[in-house]
Amino acid sequence: MDVLISPITTTHDHGEFESMYEANFEFLVGVAVRKFRVPDYEAETLAHEVFLTYLKKTTGEIRDLHSWLVGAICHASRYYWRSRGRNIGEREDEAIERIDPSTMRIVDTLPDQLAAREALERLPPRYQEILRLRYFEGMSIIELADHLGVTPKYAQKLVTKCLRRAEQRYTEQGAKR
Repeated sequence: MDVLISPITTTHDHGEFESMYEANFEFLVGVAVRKFRVPDYEAETLAHEVFLTYLKKTTGEIRDLHSWLVGAICHASRYYWRSRGRNIGEREDEAIERIDPSTMRIVDTLPDQLAAREALERLPPRYQEILRLRYFEGMSIIELADHLGVTPKYAQKLVTKCLRRAEQRYTEQGAKR
C-alpha cells in the first residue's frame, strides 16, 4: 500500500520570509531572554521554532504577523520552562543572588528558635503532632478535626491548648538561661 504524503501548501515568498526573519529574529530572542529569562542559546532555538511554525501556516491564517510572532514566542518560552519543571521567574543564578529571608537576622533569632524547638520537643507526642499538622503541614482546623476524628470546635481548643503548653515550656526555657 502506497502512502501518499502531501507537501505543506503555503504561499510564502522566500524573499518576504527572509526579510521578515531578519526584522524579527533579534526581537523574538530578546522577548524570550528578557521577559521569560530563557538562556540565550535556548532563546534562539525557540525563535527558530516559531519561524518554522510560521512556515507551516498558510498565508491567510495569520492576520497580524507581529502579534502572532509575540504570542508564539511567549507560548514557546512558557512551554520551555514547563517542560523543564521550573517556574518562569526563577533562574539559577538569581536564586544564588537572592538572600533567604529566614537567614537575614539569624544571629538575632537563633536563640529563640532553638528555645522554641526545645519547648516543642518537650511537649507530649500528641501535642507535637497537632502543632506539626496545623502549622508545618498547613492543615486547616476542619482538616485537622477530620484527621483527629473530633469536631472543628474541639480541634481549635486542642490547638489553643497545645500552643499554651508550648508557650509555657518556652517561658520555662528562657527562665533557666
